[in-house]
Amino acid sequence: MPSPDCSLTRKRRGVGALLVTAIAASLAVWQSPGSASPAHGTDADADTVVLQLDAGGARSGGLAAMWRDLQRQPDNAGAAASYANQALQRYARDGDARYIGFAQGALEPWRDNPQPPLPIWLLRGRILQTQHQFAAAGTDLDRLLATHRDAVEGMLLSADAWRRAGDIGRARARCAGVALAGYPIPALHCAGDILMSLGEPEQAFATLSQVHEGPAHGPPPLQQWMLTVAAEAAAAASKVHQALELYQRALAIPGATVALHASHADLLLAQGRPKEALVALASAPAPDTDALLLRRAIAAKRLDHADRHELRDRLSERFAEAERLGTAALHWREQAMFALRVADDPGTALAYAKQNWAVQKGPEDASLLLEAARAAGRPEAAEIIYGWREQQRQQDI
Repeated sequence: MPSPDCSLTRKRRGVGALLVTAIAASLAVWQSPGSASPAHGTDADADTVVLQLDAGGARSGGLAAMWRDLQRQPDNAGAAASYANQALQRYARDGDARYIGFAQGALEPWRDNPQPPLPIWLLRGRILQTQHQFAAAGTDLDRLLATHRDAVEGMLLSADAWRRAGDIGRARARCAGVALAGYPIPALHCAGDILMSLGEPEQAFATLSQVHEGPAHGPPPLQQWMLTVAAEAAAAASKVHQALELYQRALAIPGATVALHASHADLLLAQGRPKEALVALASAPAPDTDALLLRRAIAAKRLDHADRHELRDRLSERFAEAERLGTAALHWREQAMFALRVADDPGTALAYAKQNWAVQKGPEDASLLLEAARAAGRPEAAEIIYGWREQQRQQDI
């Protein structure tokens, strides 16, 4: 294991300035649980792509000028990549799902290009992941890596895609590639995510806690991503004090994403601190996005808050809207959480949790399925998790 004070500076030449900030910005787009609806937004792991590109709404401010420039030169890969990257960063920060559509629209000329320019290719993989097309994203990114062998951002994106798709062997190989490229600290956090998916958060936290005992590594966006991974490992390992401290350090860095706020709220709720969760969520930049509205509804129910029924009804309407739009499959995790923790319907929660597990296999997806199975009185329904984990461990030997 590399020493915690290993430099992030690449040990050999070749990649140049490709990365560190780009890595963190990319990972922030889909690091945590989410749901989306075009009108109300989403968090970082979500999902709905809106193909109608209007001139107003989310395309405003600095993005508007970039969009006008892009319309004058739609085949300019640099301009398209800059616009799409800014849109995805805005999506991660504000949770407005329209930004995903704007990013996808900017990349339309390269949609079917088998070898687009590197920045376009990376962005295409990121967008595929927001649509929960994890295996497709991993496959496309692996083709990228066959051409651009030193593209460390592609390695990290591919690792996360394959981990969520359930192919731990491929994910682990990509994390190893990050280390071999000279980025040991991001590689440790990549591997930490894998350990959590395999149900080994204690080992993940033991490794990552050493990194964060010393000075911060890398630019702020990278720090924030790594602190979030470490905080989630600490929370899963029942190291609550350390987890809260890591979350506070991550939240203190400008640009905290919806995903980070949601993950922090999940820990507070899990610790029976709904009042603190409500306060924390109220201070988030986009408290009405689906992901944060869901956590607010859970907290309000537990507190018997006056707004609990209104929050529940708003979420019900958003899920119904997803059904009408044909995007319900992108909301199974949130539907399961809602049914289990807001609607008191464990049977429905279990059905959604099983459907969600078939699509994505993060540690939060496993925990949700386990909780729903217990609540529904059907613990055997969660056996698929243990079978999958054992299979992945055996393949990795």
